[in-house]
Amino acid sequence: MSLEKWHLRALFLLKPIVSQLTVEPPASLEEHPEIPPVQEVDDFLVSCIDQMAVTAGTNLLWKPLNHEVLMQTRSEKLRTRILGIRILKLFVEKLKEEYLVLLAETIPFLGELLEDKVELPIKSLAQEILKQMETMSGESLAQYL
Repeated sequence: MSLEKWHLRALFLLKPIVSQLTVEPPASLEEHPEIPPVQEVDDFLVSCIDQMAVTAGTNLLWKPLNHEVLMQTRSEKLRTRILGIRILKLFVEKLKEEYLVLLAETIPFLGELLEDKVELPIKSLAQEILKQMETMSGESLAQYL
């Protein structure tokens, strides 16, 4: 398959896959023993979306993928926000300096997450991501928050 066809397919799948972050798990898993635990599904979903970015190898897919994930960090659902920030953390860790092209769009979202007064795990992950981005960029990003 050509790279162009792969990118088109990835763009086509991007929204449906990212939208899975908002799907609520079943209330009672005891009734459905064939369903894997929620944590396992969450880990798989985070890994799948992260791998899409790594495999893409270009900001033509990174930008829309990053945007979709960033939008999930604004969800009212705690689980969705945590999954979104976990994915962002992996993007930064795996894409490294290549992620810097997405810095301008990401910073306002990180600022919002750092102001999260209720959820410490979200704020902590946002602080970790900010530190990683500052290390990669070589400058303090506090003035942009």
